[in-house]
Amino acid sequence: MNWIATVDVSIYSRPRRFLDPSSKNTEAVGVQSVLWAFFFGPFFFWMKRAKAEAVLMALSAMPLLQLSHVGSKYSVSFSEIPYVSAVLWATLAALAPILLVMHYRRKGWVEVP
Repeated sequence: MNWIATVDVSIYSRPRRFLDPSSKNTEAVGVQSVLWAFFFGPFFFWMKRAKAEAVLMALSAMPLLQLSHVGSKYSVSFSEIPYVSAVLWATLAALAPILLVMHYRRKGWVEVP
């Protein structure tokens, strides 16, 4: 028996709209979410009303920059684990459409055709 695992990419790439039943606001989710999340990170998720995902992405970026207090000046230097943070950031950005769909469904939003 030949069994080949297939991945349905239409779930990821199909543009979707979700309606908040209480406030009647709609939010669009699609492939463009990947770019928005990559460049604007937690601000993008916050504006899309996905606050838990925004906090998670902000926390994943913290090790990228290490603030050290020297006198009255703050210096920013790369930490010892920048690659882990960069991979987490890129992964969260790549999964943005899926994370947003899961968030809206968890909050009870309705998908609008």
